[in-house]
Amino acid sequence: QGGFARVHELIDLTTNTVYAGKIIPKNRITKRHHMQKIAREILIHQNLVHRNVVRLHHFFEDTVNAYIILENCSRKSLVHVLKHRNVITEPEVRYYLCQLVAGVSYIHSQHVIHRDLKPGNMFLGEDMVVKIGDFGLATQVDGDKRVTICGTPNYIAPEVLNKLSYSYEADVWAIGCIMYAMLVGQPPFETATLKETYARIVGNKYALPPLASEPARSLICELLQPKPEDRPKLDEICKHEFFTSGYMPESLSPSCCYTMPKFASVALLSRPPQPQSQIICQAPILSQDLKSLTNSVSTLKIPTQKSPNTIAKVACSSPSAGSIIASIRKDRDARQSSLKQKLSSVLCPDKMTLCRKRPNNAVTLYRFLSDCFNKMPPAKPSGSDPSGNPPRVSSVSPLFVSKWIDYSNKYGFGFQLSDKSVGVLFNDTTRMSFTPDRNRVEFHDMHGKVTAHPHNSVPAPLHERLALLQYFTEYMDEHLTEGGDIKHQSQVAAANRHKSTVPHMKRWVRTNTAIIMELCNGTLQINFFKDHTKVIISAEKHGYMVTYINGERLSCSYWLAHISQFSCETNIYDRLWFA
Repeated sequence: QGGFARVHELIDLTTNTVYAGKIIPKNRITKRHHMQKIAREILIHQNLVHRNVVRLHHFFEDTVNAYIILENCSRKSLVHVLKHRNVITEPEVRYYLCQLVAGVSYIHSQHVIHRDLKPGNMFLGEDMVVKIGDFGLATQVDGDKRVTICGTPNYIAPEVLNKLSYSYEADVWAIGCIMYAMLVGQPPFETATLKETYARIVGNKYALPPLASEPARSLICELLQPKPEDRPKLDEICKHEFFTSGYMPESLSPSCCYTMPKFASVALLSRPPQPQSQIICQAPILSQDLKSLTNSVSTLKIPTQKSPNTIAKVACSSPSAGSIIASIRKDRDARQSSLKQKLSSVLCPDKMTLCRKRPNNAVTLYRFLSDCFNKMPPAKPSGSDPSGNPPRVSSVSPLFVSKWIDYSNKYGFGFQLSDKSVGVLFNDTTRMSFTPDRNRVEFHDMHGKVTAHPHNSVPAPLHERLALLQYFTEYMDEHLTEGGDIKHQSQVAAANRHKSTVPHMKRWVRTNTAIIMELCNGTLQINFFKDHTKVIISAEKHGYMVTYINGERLSCSYWLAHISQFSCETNIYDRLWFA
């Protein structure tokens, strides 16, 4: 489903050939420029015939709908691969990227700029061949460069955002973003807000993936050059050392959509990651009123009757890494004294215990954390050998927020937990949740009264909220990646099925540094924006547990009591102090 259309699988009954049918209801085409957009898409796409471009076979209309009959791509798109895999190996990246470049080269040879290249528009055929699709934003080049701002925010080139004239090089920039997304799991400039994302794009601020090979990092830097003329030509990309120095498979098995392929050992030999700290790429910021840009691109449309066209602030829980220590300490110094004064009247420094009956609230957690910092030995440098962290916890997995959407400017705050349950805290303080199996809906009214209903028997007064909950759920399932590699998610889900209610969001707050979320079960989670690490402090059966998820979404858990006794490394220490 897209902005105007729904796509269905169609079968030609005379030949049994399967097609993708894009059906556009005419009652949704309310403005003249909508019709012109659809006509332009058809006129451009129907003339493109290439192995790496989705084929447009036919189009027609009746009094109700317009129909576009397209080549069926049974393996869906690269965004589905990333959804299941999170990241892709470098041999696979070469395979996908080389075909993407071939397709874009052909499109450019037909004087067409795609303007919306992204993983969701890289479709996969039955034989795992890459097919570029969705030409809804494409434009035919007639000699003059374009200035219209359009595209998907995370993949828009800086010259487009700055309303400068642009041409084919904008697609090359998008290829760089796609390569980064395949290696890391999310685009290079993705942040919690459109304004910050646009600021990073025009400032060329992103963190190179630390675990990627040096040739991969080099190619990313070349593709993401802020000046269009400095980016490589399409025919130069596949001649880069990234392609010539590493293995590239001739084909991929469909199982690669869900699991990492097993290449022959000789094929996997490649240069090891460089042992240097992350490299932050930055170019001079181009002059632009970012505030006006925030209103230029719409990224999310809630399909409600009252407000069908709105701009949303969407945040995914796992971009690239970078240092946050300075910002954490700055926030800490500014708030530490006032925070202690506010809480001093209700806190008492009791001796830390692991009583199972302790109340799971912020006041209790603050007391435990304060006692921990008073007792623990000095923190050790991150990456110490041997590790400066206490023994890991492997038998318990925290229930944490794996995905979230801040749409509080219109409706509320949506989130998905690691057991696959989904909830929304609406602006009127009511709450609605799906159980992990999505078969039961729970509703908390403004007075805290809880009612539960089968998914197909929700009372009529709750239908509007249910529609929003369903849309948030579908959007997060489809577009957002998991926020961590917690290995016992199935156990977490099973353990929570017997509980009477799904944990709901008690409250949340955003600062310039992080988003802080508190669940009703006492779990406190902090997602840091600059390097997208997370710290989760959960109240478990045997005491408080601290889980740290790094920028690559790798997690490790420790008992807070053990951190108090043995200390920890500075990357965890600074985030706990922030908490």
